Amino acid sequence: MSNEKFTITRGLLNDIVEHRKKKGFSAYELSEKSGHSKYWLSNIESGKTQKISQENLISLYKILLGTDEMEDILYHVSQILKLPVDSRPREWYECIEISKEFDQVYDNDALDSLYDNIWNNHIDERMWHFFGGLSVHKKQAALTAIDNFYNSLFKEPELTFLLLNVPIYGIKSLDLKERNDLMRDLLTLFSKYNDLAIKNKSLDDIKFQHEYEDYYKKRDKEVIHKALDNFKEMIQKILNSSKAENPDMYTLTQEFRNNVTLVIENGQPNATKTYLLSAYKIGSGKKFATHIQECVNWFIGFQNQYTLPYLYDIVDDKTLDQVYSYLNSFGEIKHHIIKRNF
Repeated sequence: MSNEKFTITRGLLNDIVEHRKKKGFSAYELSEKSGHSKYWLSNIESGKTQKISQENLISLYKILLGTDEMEDILYHVSQILKLPVDSRPREWYECIEISKEFDQVYDNDALDSLYDNIWNNHIDERMWHFFGGLSVHKKQAALTAIDNFYNSLFKEPELTFLLLNVPIYGIKSLDLKERNDLMRDLLTLFSKYNDLAIKNKSLDDIKFQHEYEDYYKKRDKEVIHKALDNFKEMIQKILNSSKAENPDMYTLTQEFRNNVTLVIENGQPNATKTYLLSAYKIGSGKKFATHIQECVNWFIGFQNQYTLPYLYDIVDDKTLDQVYSYLNSFGEIKHHIIKRNF
């Protein structure tokens, strides 16, 4: 069994007291019942003892929960501490107690909107106002802190959210002791992980990852620009086919998918699962028109990200309207059947 010691948080302390009272034990009785000296639990509840071993936690909760099931005990305690008490690795989000403001929001789009509102309208604005009023030396320090935050977010995004979750707003700003204790805790944490960053040459690793990412960003941008060029050519081909007596629409749909849709997918993986949903459902002229419209929307939506020219400057809206009109009246697109002679 692990000898690791855990800090006795306010949440853990409240849980122990609540369960003890439900069981009808005094602090003295529960101390002796769990195999400790008479004042052991009193010292915990008074705050005199600030850490507790896993072994002692388990012996205490065996009585408080009335069970010998180790898995149940460890799960209960880990939920309160928001830390892994057993050997099972926990996901980062399991360690964060969801705020009541968000725990009933299940719609992905609604959560995305909440993120935009919090970050753009509150965090970014407040940080800018704070930063703008600093002296040169303080701005240098603030930029260094922001750079460290960005590097953490770049390399360990999940753990960075755990760091953000620390509610330092809990201190009393005018209580110098609380403030100094917090500064000491944060500096200790900084020193520990700064030493690790130096030891593991983390900044070199991040630099390499940035170069790797920049290479693929450049490559993806070139791919997407090629997709737009191909789109222009394909629109003209479809328009030309409208003048043919028996247009080979099936071949055109395959060519469009290969030269436009899948090229977009190459530059932005999973685009067909998220934005170009009709890519593999082109069974009629109307569905082909729908897919082309999805591609138009995609090129416009990601114009800034990939530094694209405005789509309607490449293919004018009148030409697109002609294509849509033609395809919407085309009807079923039949698959070719290749006949073989045996």
